[in-house]
Amino acid sequence: MSAQPNIEALEKIAEMMIEADLNGDGKTTRAELIQHRAQMFARLDRNEDGVIDKQDRPKRPMAKRKFEPAFDQVKSVFDSNKDGRVTLDEWNRSDPDIFAMLDRNGDGVVTRAELPSPK
Repeated sequence: MSAQPNIEALEKIAEMMIEADLNGDGKTTRAELIQHRAQMFARLDRNEDGVIDKQDRPKRPMAKRKFEPAFDQVKSVFDSNKDGRVTLDEWNRSDPDIFAMLDRNGDGVVTRAELPSPK
């Protein structure tokens, strides 16, 4: 990554890596991260059309209000061609070197000790 992430970004990265530890062994492999990201995309693509866009907005008013800022954040990070939609390809290309950046000792897994600290 070219610029240092801010504290909020560091916290989100750490949270994502912990959630991606799908087998709960305290280590996240690249395969677990890929699977976790695919699951996240599927949850966000509510209408299953292969893109995350306004059509995925929930129907309930309260959920709609929460969706808008979250969708804007997802677009700002992942919508590389700025068309208002996030495809699976854009989602997967968002930061391909994040795993390598976090795997400080190069052993193929990211442990909690390797996760960034917002200090």
